[in-house]
Amino acid sequence: MKVVWSWLLELVDLDRQPTVEEGARALTAAGLEIEALTDLGAGFTGVVVAEVVAKRPHPEAAKLTLVDVITARGGAATQVVCGAPNVPEPGRKVLWAPPGATLPGGITLATKPVKGVPSPGMLCSETELAIGDDDDGIIVLAADDATPLGAPAQQALGVDDWLLEVNAPANRADLLGHLGVARELAALIGGRLVPPSIALDELTGDLDAAALAAIAIADPAGCPRYIARVIDGVTVGKSPRKFAQRLRAVGVRPLSNIVDVTNYVMFELGQPLHGFDWAHVAGARIEVRRATAGERMTTLDDQERALVPEDLLICDGARPVAIAGVMGGKDSEVSAATTRVLLEAASFDARSVRRTARRLGLHSEASHRFERQVDPALAELASARAASLIARLGGGRIARGSVDVYPRPTTVAPIAVRWERLRALSGTGMIDAIAIGACERLGFAVESTGPHTAQVTPPSARADILREVDVIEDVLRIVGYDQVPSTLPRLASAPRHTVDDRGDRARRALAGAGLAEAITFGFQAPTRAAALQLPADDRRARPIPLRNPMSLDQAVMRTALLPNLIAAIARNRSFGRADGALFEVGSVFLRKDAGTGEITELADEPIHATAVLTGLRPAWLGPARAWDFFDAKGLLETLVAALVGNAPLAFERATDIPYLHPGAAARLVGPDGAVWGEVGEVHPATREALGVDGPVFAFTLELARLPAAAIAQMRAIPKFPSASRDLSLLVGVDVPAGEVERVLRSAADALVEAIALREDYRDAKLPAGTKSMLFSITYRAGDRTLTDAEVAAAHEAIVARATADLGATRR
Repeated sequence: MKVVWSWLLELVDLDRQPTVEEGARALTAAGLEIEALTDLGAGFTGVVVAEVVAKRPHPEAAKLTLVDVITARGGAATQVVCGAPNVPEPGRKVLWAPPGATLPGGITLATKPVKGVPSPGMLCSETELAIGDDDDGIIVLAADDATPLGAPAQQALGVDDWLLEVNAPANRADLLGHLGVARELAALIGGRLVPPSIALDELTGDLDAAALAAIAIADPAGCPRYIARVIDGVTVGKSPRKFAQRLRAVGVRPLSNIVDVTNYVMFELGQPLHGFDWAHVAGARIEVRRATAGERMTTLDDQERALVPEDLLICDGARPVAIAGVMGGKDSEVSAATTRVLLEAASFDARSVRRTARRLGLHSEASHRFERQVDPALAELASARAASLIARLGGGRIARGSVDVYPRPTTVAPIAVRWERLRALSGTGMIDAIAIGACERLGFAVESTGPHTAQVTPPSARADILREVDVIEDVLRIVGYDQVPSTLPRLASAPRHTVDDRGDRARRALAGAGLAEAITFGFQAPTRAAALQLPADDRRARPIPLRNPMSLDQAVMRTALLPNLIAAIARNRSFGRADGALFEVGSVFLRKDAGTGEITELADEPIHATAVLTGLRPAWLGPARAWDFFDAKGLLETLVAALVGNAPLAFERATDIPYLHPGAAARLVGPDGAVWGEVGEVHPATREALGVDGPVFAFTLELARLPAAAIAQMRAIPKFPSASRDLSLLVGVDVPAGEVERVLRSAADALVEAIALREDYRDAKLPAGTKSMLFSITYRAGDRTLTDAEVAAAHEAIVARATADLGATRR
């Protein structure tokens, strides 16, 4: 929300006049972040208000005029050459940029000859000062303009001001107008809110609004309130310069005085309005209803829109004239020929407006506010304010009264508040009077109901205040969070080993191994889930759809971390980063039912740790080489070791995982026989579907399947030496190394400290169908030095088991 500082100050009567910086700090401290402060007049310097005292044709050019201007009464006149066609008669004020003045773009003016006549600077147009798009002539101030001669041009143009960009929370629709921000400023600085003064009697004509417009609401749930006023005898034209400048400052292009008023009041009060050309409202009747199937209309942007029965429409006696809360219709818009305006101020259901705006791709300033639920009570003030401005700027008369249809008036229920509860939650010793004062400064009605209790009724605009804790939060915002003492919470600390922190430990382990953590959305496109090529009966193939996704790329909940990580790899590669090692630890969302639509019960949310590797490994001491399957396997083993210690693991070859290459995929099996995870090269069809054209290696670990880690124990440095023996076995070429190691460990007694594979040798000289595998086995006793006989006995037992179970031959 863009807020003009002078506009804000018009709506408050403060105990003291703060600077814009003080106001910004106060609002930010209260939770309304000011994202930017912009000096609206900083684009040019040195330009001043001057009065034309004489003008005459240039002797050498028919299209040029010699203009004499003064910047002080009785001062000497300066002759300036001007090429604009609208040089005014003597007595009118213009804007002069004398030598030394700086224009937007950094242009510094000097005295230069124009067709042989020196011109000290220039008279300025809107485009030259970058304050508008009117380049048909110079700026001529209104005849009744009171800006003194010699004053900075910023003062005459209304840009001697500041613009604040307020980051309004999504549940604070009241802050989408200057009035709501002014309420906050008055509460924080001290003072009172001053809504715009409205005097309709002096602008009211002889016509009766009820005789000129009829209103019917067919869907009160979609439109709780609709107010119509009629302003007759208006003349459509340009808005006053300062009025239009305020609109430009908040990002709205001025169009005409009538349309500009509706935008002005929307930004002032937060209530969107719409003006219809009464002559083009068939039957002088307005009906609010839902669209019918196949109905169509053309909106103000000249686009024909196909409507659906869920869309809420504003219709006249013959056709739709607006999409409620989103955009008006082309056929009934205010034009230069309009003389009678039907002014709409209404309240619409937020969800209905949001669905229609998103479906049509029409996000407007009006829909932005209606989507956050505009206060129905605001419509009356906004209608009267806009009608008075239209009558003043357009020269018309307001029809007596208004047509106000409000079938189910809303009321605000009081909230029971315990001031002791405020003190308990905040940890402060705040007395009741301070808390009550903060509420009253915000416009809350406070009625004491007993010692340290009260009934608090918030303004109808504060739809976010629903519970006692909401009132307490607002009190603390206004009093100041700095009044809350900084204390450490009293928490009973649990022993480290009783806390399930596997996710954090997995992150530390993978980051320590050199991988970069990625944090992707919990949503994904359905095509990403389909890229895994899972069978229909797999829960991961049936992602949970979102009712109102932010985009089609985030339409379903993720069932695996892998697709989003591969998509991140694809994005990095598109920016020239072909090498990458990413991991993510997070929840996936798996449905419990067998359907494919909305879920009927809460989903399972297991936590996975997934990593992807692509391109070249980092190289510090030698040439870089490509990531491969064994890198992924080693990182998975490192991760498991960090989580559960040196548990005996087994890798089983897997050819049935559709998104992994059948020749380079394995399942990780824990000592309990359960599958803990998987590792392998991503199937080319999967990675190509996700936008990656090079090899990708990945692994996934399901953290919930791992046993809780044992308490880490300090182990003394061994006092006695170890003994090492090599074992070379000839085994079948299809026997996995993991299976050989498993058999060796199953035969190992307490003296075996470690078993490590040193070599996997294959050669045509070996017997057909065999390979040679070399293992190193380390033996050690904690209480003595082992004898050769003890080592030999233990070693031979392992050899015997290997030959028996694997059919291996000792070499």
